[in-house]
Amino acid sequence: MKKVALFHTSSATLAMMQELTAKFLPNVEIMHIIEDSMIKQVMKQGGPTPDINARIAAYVQNAERAGCEAFMTACSSIGHSVEQCQFMVNIPVTRIDEAMANEAISLGPKVTVLATVETTLKPTLAFITKKAEQAGKQITLRSILMSEAFVALLDGDSQTHDRIVAEGLKQALTDSDVVVLAQASMARVLNGMQPPAIPVLTSPESGIKWLKSMLDKL
Repeated sequence: MKKVALFHTSSATLAMMQELTAKFLPNVEIMHIIEDSMIKQVMKQGGPTPDINARIAAYVQNAERAGCEAFMTACSSIGHSVEQCQFMVNIPVTRIDEAMANEAISLGPKVTVLATVETTLKPTLAFITKKAEQAGKQITLRSILMSEAFVALLDGDSQTHDRIVAEGLKQALTDSDVVVLAQASMARVLNGMQPPAIPVLTSPESGIKWLKSMLDKL
């Protein structure tokens, strides 16, 4: 049985990832690594610091020592930091929003990114821009930041979080070809909503499907 590590900087993504991995990776052992304090520190510092990067590197290396055959971060705020650890290990190191970014540029050109954390928004915009440049695609990027939603989520008020994100999503749908929800914790807002008129991309399901395809090749 293959084994992979999923790294969470917030417990808000755990239940969703457990459900998705059970559905798409039923024969893979999942090692969930959760460090609730990290996202708060990343937000406070405006991004990953050298100390945070060192901790991320340690988690990646420990995952390899634990017998994992791949490492994926469920947090886009540290996606670039995780990618930079590839040279340290002999297992694939990847991020949950890889497939989502590729799909977004294929559905553009008008791409709107929604986020509730600024430290996720900036790297997501940079990641999509990089993917577009690599693919030779011309896109128009805009963004909507809803910081108060994530504050509510950290306080345990998921209802307020979902309401704010839903309002931002309705705004984004008015002038976009595709909408990107930058954080895995935002995806549940789509549950119970009427199907949007344009694609709304979320990283959890597409990311786990992409992980499955990668594992199938190992």
